[in-house]
Amino acid sequence: MKVKSIRIPEEIDQAIDYVARSEKLEKTSSLRKLTRMGFEVYVAKLYERGKLTLREAANLLHLNLMETIDLLSEMGVKGNIKAKDVMESLKALS
Repeated sequence: MKVKSIRIPEEIDQAIDYVARSEKLEKTSSLRKLTRMGFEVYVAKLYERGKLTLREAANLLHLNLMETIDLLSEMGVKGNIKAKDVMESLKALS
């Protein structure tokens, strides 16, 4: 894990403290969690706008395709995969 030094605005620091207290985490863990969540939202928005493929999104998030589909679904992001594509993929695996 790399160490980075950044200046954090007061309202973000308060959010980090809030999450740390709410989830009984250390502040550093809280910051990592919020950073990850923010990146997931960022990638989801790019995918939703058609700027990323599902595979690209999965690679950026270090998830497999199914985990990425589940995450995007939880975020309310609709995919552009058609049932026909899924059936063809399943046939290819058989």
